[in-house]
Amino acid sequence: MRVPSCTVQATPVAAGIAIGRVMLIHSEAQETKNVTITPEMVPAELERFHTALAITKKELQELQEKLRIKLNDSEADIFEAHLLLVDDRTMVAEVERSISEELFDAESAVYRAVDKFAAAFSAVEDAYLQERAVDVRDVGHRIAVNISEVGPQNLVYDEPRIVIASTLTPSETVGMNREKVLGFAVETGSTTSHTAILARSLKLPAVVGLPRQLLDTLTVADKMIIDGFSGKVIINPDAGTEEAYRLKSREAEEIYRQLRGESDLRAVTTDGFSVEIAANVEFQEDYSEIRKNGAGGIGLFRTEFIFMDEKHLPDEDEQFEIYKKLMISAGNDPVTIRTMDIGGDKLNSGIVRSAEQNPFLGLRGIRLCLRERRDLFEMQLRALIRAGVHGNMQIMLPMVSCMDELLETKEIIARQKVELSRRGVPFADSIPLGVMIETPAAAMTADRFAREADFFSIGSNDLIQYTIASDRSNERVAHLYRPAHPAVLRLIKFTVEEAVKQNIPVAVCGQIAEDMSMVPFLLGLGINELSMSSGAMPLVKRLIRSLSMHECGELVGKALLCDNSADVTLLSQEMISRCAPELLDI
Repeated sequence: MRVPSCTVQATPVAAGIAIGRVMLIHSEAQETKNVTITPEMVPAELERFHTALAITKKELQELQEKLRIKLNDSEADIFEAHLLLVDDRTMVAEVERSISEELFDAESAVYRAVDKFAAAFSAVEDAYLQERAVDVRDVGHRIAVNISEVGPQNLVYDEPRIVIASTLTPSETVGMNREKVLGFAVETGSTTSHTAILARSLKLPAVVGLPRQLLDTLTVADKMIIDGFSGKVIINPDAGTEEAYRLKSREAEEIYRQLRGESDLRAVTTDGFSVEIAANVEFQEDYSEIRKNGAGGIGLFRTEFIFMDEKHLPDEDEQFEIYKKLMISAGNDPVTIRTMDIGGDKLNSGIVRSAEQNPFLGLRGIRLCLRERRDLFEMQLRALIRAGVHGNMQIMLPMVSCMDELLETKEIIARQKVELSRRGVPFADSIPLGVMIETPAAAMTADRFAREADFFSIGSNDLIQYTIASDRSNERVAHLYRPAHPAVLRLIKFTVEEAVKQNIPVAVCGQIAEDMSMVPFLLGLGINELSMSSGAMPLVKRLIRSLSMHECGELVGKALLCDNSADVTLLSQEMISRCAPELLDI
């Protein structure tokens, strides 16, 4: 029996329209197993495990190479994290211990280790790192399959369909028949998930946040429309609705064709205000590909993955080579590198020395660097100022909340320059040092910070979360996480005003930088740079070229008088519908 016609709201993660019948993928269970062995069987189980590791590594390397040919280095390097997990000494040691000491068979030991490490990632506050729990399970399942020697089940497609699932791993995503998959609708995930990144690269419309009850009731007889622009999911639409969405799909394709031809145009408002558009870059992404979408630099380079292997933390020279390669690839474009944003809620026990009762308010970012791992921080800063001679670098400090943290970092950098000079090692003598405004404390003391910092970068994800006291990963309070909350706008307004007084630029590198409904407010507040995923750049640049800076300023004035975020968002939508109606639906 078909599900009654209905519409649900999900979260869009890959643009486009998909119309077709559904196909439900039941992810194979990966629950902890408890198959025990005798002591005499330990050597054989260890051998099975290490053989499976070698096979898995070879499979991932082959998959990487296929993706480089099919897509590009940026997407292929998604599996670099998977390869790091295969080689992770802590993960391997945990499986070996489970086999040797707890006497579990190899497959059970792998799943137990995966549960432990995935739980650690799932518990972190950073949504980007939360998504890495999926990668851990993906790699663990691949290893377990190779231990059991039971090959993965191949999906049978009778016609092109929309794939629905509780979750999709990167391996499942790239393993699908592109000609038979119209799009994805998944229960779990986010815009930062590797599956979402791959969906965008494969140009497959995708949404996350599909209600569980739909997964439990949909059958292969049901038809679905996925609106990857708005996040709407329509079940068993009538003929008129289906035709309307087919028309919308054709119109969207035409707009995107036009946008691709505008990538070289600057983001300048109708009254001459210029906004720099930069990229948020993951570990070892290919900047040449990002530049094609119109990036004028890197606004955020995350360094966390450099420190993933807790048994082998990269030394100064290894880090230098990574940063040097990045700087050379960017040429003269500015590159903002965030120092390691690791804390008590993160996985790496090789860096974090003790657990915390409330890690979200504990030793994170600059706090950890200054109070517990100054040795690693000094090493990273030395590597950075050495690599600074190869390009246009800026250094950015995460989770700053008081002036002492900025001043202390300045003193450390000065000492590292003396040390490098003594060693006769070349270094950049003048690298701009900025702070991330991601706590209300930093925003409310922006007047002090602006006197010492060379630039501000607003980390809106955390700023919103800490301001509203709402954990966006907690479904019970996620409805309170609203970027357009008047309190958030007021904090950004004060931050920008104080920066202007000291003539320093302000960037935004959180998700609101690519949120179409937030862009008019960010312009009106006077933001100089927006840093985002490369796929969002053409749309944002077109929107900016359609807006007036003066009118956006007036819009902010109205928004600050609103009582709630819904009224604020409505103001923005009205402006976009008037100035860039072709972008409103996408």
